[in-house]
Amino acid sequence: MKVVFLQQDSFVKIAVEQLHAVLKKHGHESDLFIESGEKNFLQSVLESGADLFAFSCTTGGEYWVLQTAEKLKRNTTTPIMVGGPHPTFFPEMIKDSNVDYINRGEGEYSLLDLLDALRNNPGKIRNIPNIWSKGPDGKIFETDVRPFISDLDDLPAPDFDIYAKYRYLVPYNSEMYSMMTGRGCPHNCNYCFNKTYKELYRGKGRYLRKRSPENVMRQLVQAKERYAIRKINFVDDCFFSFPDWLREFAALYREKINLPFIVNVEATHVKEEYVRLIREMGCICVRMGVETGNEQLRRNVLNKKITNQQIRTAAGHIKSYGIKLSTYNILGLPGETLESTLETYKLNKEIGTDFTQCSLLQPYPGTAIHQYISENGYLADDTLDASFFSSSRIRMENKREIVNLQKLMQFFIQMHVPLFLVKIIIKLPSNQFFNLIFKLNFIFNKMKLQKIRILPTILLGMHSLSYMRGRRGGT
Repeated sequence: MKVVFLQQDSFVKIAVEQLHAVLKKHGHESDLFIESGEKNFLQSVLESGADLFAFSCTTGGEYWVLQTAEKLKRNTTTPIMVGGPHPTFFPEMIKDSNVDYINRGEGEYSLLDLLDALRNNPGKIRNIPNIWSKGPDGKIFETDVRPFISDLDDLPAPDFDIYAKYRYLVPYNSEMYSMMTGRGCPHNCNYCFNKTYKELYRGKGRYLRKRSPENVMRQLVQAKERYAIRKINFVDDCFFSFPDWLREFAALYREKINLPFIVNVEATHVKEEYVRLIREMGCICVRMGVETGNEQLRRNVLNKKITNQQIRTAAGHIKSYGIKLSTYNILGLPGETLESTLETYKLNKEIGTDFTQCSLLQPYPGTAIHQYISENGYLADDTLDASFFSSSRIRMENKREIVNLQKLMQFFIQMHVPLFLVKIIIKLPSNQFFNLIFKLNFIFNKMKLQKIRILPTILLGMHSLSYMRGRRGGT
C-alpha cells in the first residue's frame, strides 16, 4: 500500500518522518507533496498512485486541509485520512464529507491497522482503535484510543528521506537537525494541549516516556554520516525531565556526536549540574518559557507554577556557563494590563535574555485557556490565524500598546531602550514598520543565536512565506 502525505508549507514534521519510517519498516510505500514546493501541486498529488492520502493537521491548519481534501474528492476516489492534533481534539472533523478517516492520538500502529484493513478486510476499519470512520450511509464509527506506545525504542527512527526530494530542505536539515528524544510533558499549562491529551489517554499508560540513550545515539550517528548535520535542535518540551537519562546520554553524546545543539527547558527543572553537563556536551542555546513577567497571571491564568525568582535562578545558571538564553513569552493574556505587560519586558531585560520570542495569545479551542477566555467574556473572535505572531482575538485594554510591545520587545532589549522611552514608543499607531522590525529581528537574531548560515535560511524561507503572515491554513 502507498500512503501520500500532503502539507502546505515547507517545515519538516517529525510526525511525518516517524510515520514514513514505520511504513517503510512494514513493507509499505510513502511519499510527500508540499504545496509550496510544487509547480502543480494538485496534479502531482493525483498522479502519485496513492492508496491513501494523509494530512497531519494542527488547529488553524484545518482550513487548508479541508479545502485540499475537497479538491481531491472532485478528481479521485482515493480515501483521505487526517491525523495530528486537530482531529485528535476535534474528532467531529470526520463529519466533513471529504474526510474518510481521522486518526486520533499516536498514529503509528493505527495507520498500519488501517492499511491492512483497506487491503484485506474493509469491514474491520470501524473497530480499529484511534481510527474514526464513516460507513457507506454516512454513519460514523467511533473508537477509543489504544494505550500509549510504552517502549519508544520499538519504533524505527524518524526518517528525513521523505523530505529530501525537496532539495532546498536538505541544507537547512543539515544546518539544524530537529529530533525528539521522548514524548510527553510533565506540566499542565492552560495554553497547551498536554493537559487535554492526558485526559484523553487517562488509564492508557505512562504519558512521559523517553527513548534510550543508545537508541537516540543511533539516529544521530546515522544523521551525522548521511546528512553531514552541523547542529541539533532537540525539540522535547523539557530536556531535563529525566536526570539519570541526561547523565548517561551526556557521556555518549560527547564520545560519538560532539556537535553544537539547542534544548528546551522549564525553569523549575534547571540545576547547575544539568547546565554544566549540557555545556560540556556543546549546548549553544537554551530556550525557556517565561510567558509573562506577572506571577499572578502566570500562575492563575496560565497554570504555570513558576516564580520569577525561579526564572532568575535558572537564567543565572544558564548565563553563567556562557550559554545563550532564548525565552518564550505571551502577551495579550486575559486580564493583562499595560503595566503587567511591561513586567514581561522588565523581567526579560533583568535576566539578560539574548532572544525574546514574543507571541500574542492564541487561545486554541480544546485548551483550558480557551474555556477560561470564553467563559469570562474575553474572546472577541473565535477564528484562528495560522501564526501566533500576527494578531490576537482577545479583548484587552491598551491593545495597541500591547501589540506594539509584542512587535518591538526584542528590538527594545537588544538596543537597551530605557523603560520611559518604551512607554512612549508603544503608544504610537501600529504600522507596517513595526511589523518589519519584528520580522527582521526575529529572523536575524534567531540565525545569530543558533549560528545558522544565511543560505539555508533563505532557501527555506522562500518556500515558507505564509509562516509569519498569519495566512489561514498554516501547517
